[in-house]
Amino acid sequence: PPYLPSGVALVGGRPTVDVDVPVLVVLLLLYSGGAVGNASIFFRNRKRGHFFPMSMAVFGFCMSRIATCSVRIAWAAHPSNANLAMAATIFAAVGILIVFVIVLILAQRILRATHPKLGWSRTVSGSLKATYFGLFVAIVLLIAFTILNFFTLISNLRNIAMWVQRAGVLYMLLFNLVGPVLVLLSLILPQPTDIATPDNFGIRSTMASKYIILSVTMFFTLFIAGFRMGTAWADARPASDPAWWERKPAYYVIEYGFEVVIVYWLILARFDQKFWIPNKSHGPGDYSRKTVLDTSKTEASANDFR
Repeated sequence: PPYLPSGVALVGGRPTVDVDVPVLVVLLLLYSGGAVGNASIFFRNRKRGHFFPMSMAVFGFCMSRIATCSVRIAWAAHPSNANLAMAATIFAAVGILIVFVIVLILAQRILRATHPKLGWSRTVSGSLKATYFGLFVAIVLLIAFTILNFFTLISNLRNIAMWVQRAGVLYMLLFNLVGPVLVLLSLILPQPTDIATPDNFGIRSTMASKYIILSVTMFFTLFIAGFRMGTAWADARPASDPAWWERKPAYYVIEYGFEVVIVYWLILARFDQKFWIPNKSHGPGDYSRKTVLDTSKTEASANDFR
């Protein structure tokens, strides 16, 4: 052990040097550009007193995808190496989770801005913490049972691993539905009577721009999560007759192409400016709170980036 999967179609198929490597090299360049872009934005912002750690989170995601593509290239060069196949499978499964978490954080900020008492309530905050913990558990189980699947030939154990993996990707889809629910609540619930306007945040941005940025991002993350759940729950097909969702075009476009769109969309939309909140925000009204120091530094940052 470990053992290579045999006889069944894999999502994306087995990578080959002539087909997969050119695509993966292009993806490496795109993810590298995204990593450099987000890191540059983060350090330029921090230098001006504008701290937005989610830019570095996207940088971390891009770096994880650089590792994913690199391992998949190595697997293409050494197709019989089961360790590389296992590593490529795990990297591909967990990298996007960083973006899933970012989307939920942004959705929570919108709810807190439009309905501060609800958004900052212990019920909502506690529920979201439990949701994050559930995602952590799902990741651990997904990795553990993926490894088990590679290290055993016992059919019962492989069947258990399959159902745990299915449960994991189902939870990830449900996790991605929480963000849209929060956004819908921010739109359909009556505006609080004790505030004249939403507790707006960000630098020179409107709530409408935030809704647009987040809605586009959520569309792609939901598509990716739904695609993963569909492929995980579909019946296994023989390697000689894969379904369309198991073929390389669907795999690379949906799994990686959509991710690249998300990365560059967040950079171009300047989510680091529009979703910024003051440091130490911890209750209703804190988003629109600005100290003299905060205002001077963030306004300088905005002018420099124009």
